[in-house]
Amino acid sequence: MSEHFDQALATGDPKRLLLFGAVAAAGSLGAAAREIGWSQPALSQHMSALEKDLGVTLFDRTPRGIVLTTAGQLALIRASEVAASVTGLRRDLATAFGLGGRNVRLAGFPSFVIGPLAAALGTLETSAADHPDTVTRHSYEVVEAEPPEALTLLESGAIDVAFVFHHEDEDPPRLEGATTIDLGEDRLDLLVPERWNRAGQIHTLTDVAELPWIMGCERCRSTAERLCRRAGFEPRTRHITDNPGAIQALVSNSLGVALLPQSARRTTAVDGIAAISIAEVGTRRISALVPAELDTALEITDLLDALRTLSLGRGDRQE
Repeated sequence: MSEHFDQALATGDPKRLLLFGAVAAAGSLGAAAREIGWSQPALSQHMSALEKDLGVTLFDRTPRGIVLTTAGQLALIRASEVAASVTGLRRDLATAFGLGGRNVRLAGFPSFVIGPLAAALGTLETSAADHPDTVTRHSYEVVEAEPPEALTLLESGAIDVAFVFHHEDEDPPRLEGATTIDLGEDRLDLLVPERWNRAGQIHTLTDVAELPWIMGCERCRSTAERLCRRAGFEPRTRHITDNPGAIQALVSNSLGVALLPQSARRTTAVDGIAAISIAEVGTRRISALVPAELDTALEITDLLDALRTLSLGRGDRQE
């Protein structure tokens, strides 16, 4: 054992030094005892033991409370350093390992990851950097996964939070032992090349019945096909990609039309596209599924709060 540790252990119980800091901050033994939930006699015994260990008197008792001696003032400086070190250790561990001594593992579909989730994580990181003494920095891991895969990962324990979506005419996702938390609405816009809608003639899905379509992931494609059939036609699929940027690039180059959630265009909006809101398309809902035992964990509630402050859509659609 190093000489520093030998000297520190011989000096006394570090916990007593932290208790002394609480007494000094409260101004009296009685006030400190009430604040930390101890009995006053027990706290007084610890203070006496600390003074015996250090060989000095730390404070004088007066009718109005305690008055620190010179030795007490010096001890308070060290007590504050110990308290700061313990707090810093907690913050360092949270930064390095997150929930339960590890990173918080998240899975979400691509358009959500590059849009709201990235923005929310950025907000948390900026807040922690700007206020290091009051805001705890959490640590997260993110993987892209479509809803069925995300739910499988959550059920197996491979992740801590699954971000999923469902269209308004579908049942919300459920998983035994997990809490489903609704995060709000994410409208679907019909994307068409601007040059195809210069006269503003597109108002319904049937107006694009003869045009080629660009489809997304399997679930998104299923939703688009269902909506088109409900409108009375079978969509003619020309391209398939689950990359929101690629979908927009194909649309902007007049290679087809597509349905895309507004959240997907938060950070990847491409010029040359008319985003049209069509009532018959409706909306989809975004949900977070969290194991019941974790739904009050600070790392998760902070993230969900940050997501709720964001508007999922961009609000730049055409009516």
